[in-house]
Amino acid sequence: MDAFIGLVGTIIGAAIAGGFVYFKDKQQNDFELTKDRKKLLIEKYELIYKEFDLYQAFAMDISMQMISEAGYGGKFNPDKIRKDIKSTNLRMNLSFYAPELLDIFEKVDKKYLYIGHAMGEFILKFDASKEEKGKLTAETAIALAEMGDLIGKAKDQLSKLAAKQVHS
Repeated sequence: MDAFIGLVGTIIGAAIAGGFVYFKDKQQNDFELTKDRKKLLIEKYELIYKEFDLYQAFAMDISMQMISEAGYGGKFNPDKIRKDIKSTNLRMNLSFYAPELLDIFEKVDKKYLYIGHAMGEFILKFDASKEEKGKLTAETAIALAEMGDLIGKAKDQLSKLAAKQVHS
């Protein structure tokens, strides 16, 4: 009988120890998943931040080229405009990782499209007067400033999202 009690005690002890090991492993796995998720989100937030910079730099390049031609007699040089904007995945990254910024992005994108359209109009108007080109350049500069404000707001919100991940 003593052997039976010893066997039952051993089985119960092993079951309790197994339960502790299981819960400890589960807790460790949950911690690792949370840590990996935070790391991924922070990496994506950094990428989104840089992609917003690309949008702003692209628009700035266009504006500077227009100002150079309209104000200083330079020649619009499309080679001086960034090409890396084509490779951004900003909309996708926002959709997946920061959907709360999509409304701002839509407004930024409208400004971006307006600036691109203005560039096309500026280039195609070979015989436009200096005043016409100056007006188009001024409108583009205003759109660029508005786009910069929107991007600043998006970056502020993005910084708050990243801080929440870092401090949680």
